[in-house]
Amino acid sequence: MAPITTTVPVRIFMEFTLPKLGHGGKPLRHSVRQRKGRAMRIQTLKLLPFRCHAALVLHVPAGCPVVGVVGPNGSGKTSVLEALALLAPGRGLTGQDLKAHTPNGQKGWGVFAELTGGDTLAQTTQSGQRTVLHNGSAVSQEELGTLGSVVHLTPHTDFLFSGPPEVRRRWLDDATTALTPAHAYTVQRFRQHRMARLKILAQGVMAGDWLDAEERLAAEWGLRLLQGRLAYLHALAGTMAELTLHLCGSALEVLHDADPLAALQGKFQRSRAIDAKLNRTHAGPNTLDIQGTLNLNGQSLALTQASSGQHKRALLQWLYGHTQLVRTTRGTAPLVLIDEFAAHLDAPRRAALLAHLRDLGSQVWLADVELPELPGLYQVRLPERL
Repeated sequence: MAPITTTVPVRIFMEFTLPKLGHGGKPLRHSVRQRKGRAMRIQTLKLLPFRCHAALVLHVPAGCPVVGVVGPNGSGKTSVLEALALLAPGRGLTGQDLKAHTPNGQKGWGVFAELTGGDTLAQTTQSGQRTVLHNGSAVSQEELGTLGSVVHLTPHTDFLFSGPPEVRRRWLDDATTALTPAHAYTVQRFRQHRMARLKILAQGVMAGDWLDAEERLAAEWGLRLLQGRLAYLHALAGTMAELTLHLCGSALEVLHDADPLAALQGKFQRSRAIDAKLNRTHAGPNTLDIQGTLNLNGQSLALTQASSGQHKRALLQWLYGHTQLVRTTRGTAPLVLIDEFAAHLDAPRRAALLAHLRDLGSQVWLADVELPELPGLYQVRLPERL
């Protein structure tokens, strides 16, 4: 059977309206306003402590478009980019558990940033409790997303389309959240009800009102999750000339149904036995994958078959398109983080990338052992750690 893609279902699904749900399936009572016109530009960054840094304070000159973090291997360059990535919703640059950022012997970590314009952002963990602050007041992950977004390229993304599908799903959800901050809450709620359902099944309960209710909520939030992903890919498609991205997987079958909500709930019901046995959810948007095709000289190349150079070319196409889409939609460009900058690109592509990002108004942070001379570059050199 050929993979199911979003070519037809996007149009069908955009006509389907889900109710606005909140805690326990009740209507949402809060509304997070999406802010426009404010770029995510860092003026001061403090790590107190974070990963290998017991304490680090970096000051960036006003209006600086490109910040280079340089130093020998093990000096903590990637840790600086990781801290910056945590200023937006999600699990940061590498997707590690938040506890992994806590230095040995410490009970937590802290990241503080002052933005151009005077706003401040901070994230701390203490004994496993995470707190996000904007100008000193606690905010949710969704509210954090309204303040700006972050996009990154790392050595791991070089293998994005040859690695496991869960990495691509997280990548897609992070990108969708950058465009629509409310998507972060949708991801959280779908996972919450999906895991609650698995917990019920693990107790040997294979039927009943409790299980039905969790499956209903998992289907509702699952369809919201799917709608967000499809809307992002649909909008992104108009910004990329060489790259095509689409969702694939049997869960997309529900979009052909007259009642997608009932169809997805039915998938959950029919997979109860296997889900209980393996403690996994075998139906829903958590099973989908993202496929990519690079279109070069009239020929199409699946990214699973692409060389490392072609893969990087595709990722640059996505980065160009994503930053343009976020800038156009939200009125402000994302903060861009690139680890091992020289390894990603040759000299002409480095220059073209930075020129493009500067034109969009992004502040760009680069990390590498050494960096070439670049227009507008401000370098921060980290000392060797013994």
